[in-house]
Amino acid sequence: MKLLNKTAIVTGGGSGIGRGIALALAREGANVAVSGYANLDLTEKTARAIQRMGRRAIALKVDVRSYEQISKAIARTLHNFGRIDILVNNAGVSSLSPVVDMTEQDWDYNVDINAKGVFLFTKAVLKQMIKQGQGGRIINISSLAGKFGNKFYAHYSASKFAVIGFTKSVALEVAEHKITVNAVCPTHVETPMTDREVKWESKCLGVPESEVRKRFLATIPIGRFATPEDVANVVVFLASDESNFITGATIDVGGGQLIGA
Repeated sequence: MKLLNKTAIVTGGGSGIGRGIALALAREGANVAVSGYANLDLTEKTARAIQRMGRRAIALKVDVRSYEQISKAIARTLHNFGRIDILVNNAGVSSLSPVVDMTEQDWDYNVDINAKGVFLFTKAVLKQMIKQGQGGRIINISSLAGKFGNKFYAHYSASKFAVIGFTKSVALEVAEHKITVNAVCPTHVETPMTDREVKWESKCLGVPESEVRKRFLATIPIGRFATPEDVANVVVFLASDESNFITGATIDVGGGQLIGA
């Protein structure tokens, strides 16, 4: 096992990509603190699935916009596991709106969770990793939407661009502590969030959902959406010793979507 007895925190671990990541880390031997906010039942289900694998897990209710809640979650993680080796900043949201109709609330919702949440959780965990003095791994889930513009998703793209810039900057700051910081940039992933986005675009463009999916797939040379496992496999690599000379990188999980870009 690549991560035997390591301790990981995975934000947004109740469903979709986050659940896939939490389970993949556990399969490689990690104990996992699974955080969620909107639906704690799903977070607890992920934790129980990890426990059935024979690994240790706890479920945490955390609003990633709150440094106070994050600090309490870290204290509980340390109480249960004694240390933190891996942080996966996965919690994220999206919404659809043309800029001319976008409200401040729309903007803040995307940017505060997708970008500010990464900053706050990273800040808190870095203090512990530096104190431990044994290095660490931080993996931020950005998006291919953090590398090019997206009609109706200006707020979402801005938040994901921010994650990439933050990742590269922090990687420089903490390299001396043997802490690596990298970002993973998925394309459309078969998750409830993608299903929701398909419905939004179908309504906005006045075309069937099947047509929206067809348009999405036309941009991916491999010809399918990513799965949570596709993303999780890259996260496991970045969390392991196999990647100990990689930091400040952004790894695309896009099925070739940005080839030639």
